[in-house]
Amino acid sequence: MDEKAVIVEYLKKCNSYAEASIARKEERGEVEEIPSWRSYIEFNEHAIEELGNGKLDAWFTPAPTHSLKQATRLDAEALEHPIRAGWLSGLLSPRPLIIASTQDEAGNLNLAPYTSVMAVSTGPPLLIASFSCNREGRYRDTLHNLRSTQRAILHLMPANLETVSAVDETAAPLPSGESEWNMAGFTQHEDEPLLINEAVAALEVEFIEDRPLPEAVARLAVLRVTGLWTTETKIPAEGLNVLCQHGHDRLTPAPQQWGAKVEKHYNR
Repeated sequence: MDEKAVIVEYLKKCNSYAEASIARKEERGEVEEIPSWRSYIEFNEHAIEELGNGKLDAWFTPAPTHSLKQATRLDAEALEHPIRAGWLSGLLSPRPLIIASTQDEAGNLNLAPYTSVMAVSTGPPLLIASFSCNREGRYRDTLHNLRSTQRAILHLMPANLETVSAVDETAAPLPSGESEWNMAGFTQHEDEPLLINEAVAALEVEFIEDRPLPEAVARLAVLRVTGLWTTETKIPAEGLNVLCQHGHDRLTPAPQQWGAKVEKHYNR
């Protein structure tokens, strides 16, 4: 937990204590000090808000100065593949970690982690994801299963170390037909065998097509969202606290330090 998160948690506990103190004083009829307690709570709430929107960032670390005036250009084509992959992963992040759950025509279940899933349309609701192949030219079981059964469930996972260990197990290469469910330790939903109970939320998708990428061995799949699995009662406008890839092969919680809304695009 970072410094700001610790302070926010402390202030929230202070306010919980203050609310309990007000309740006790009201019960005893000691109303003289209640306005002071309410002012204390209001002050803490204001501090929490400013910690969340970034107004107090300078209290913790000096505001970084970003400028490309002295930048160096790296020729992407000239970089060796592992170096280029590391740069792209480090720059284009964070990305949500997705556990894809599929099954083949024989009913064999498969799990695999991906960070290439992206929403590209909301009407209709379409996602894209890239699927690579191994050195023998065989594509991931997930792509084979999508082609044959046309269906998958994409899970957003909780941000904790236990889940990271389970995700690592789903990435291990297993013989075709052997299930990663046995390695990861996840449990299945009673009514939907593809659904991971331990997930935060999930997207049920239908396979539309896959296409070759120019000069690449990976293929780009187009998926249509057909269902949402969630316990939320309201739209998570600020996002969910889920596991992300941030940097190269590094899994972290979704960044939640501060946020600000942009709304001008609604005036199109």
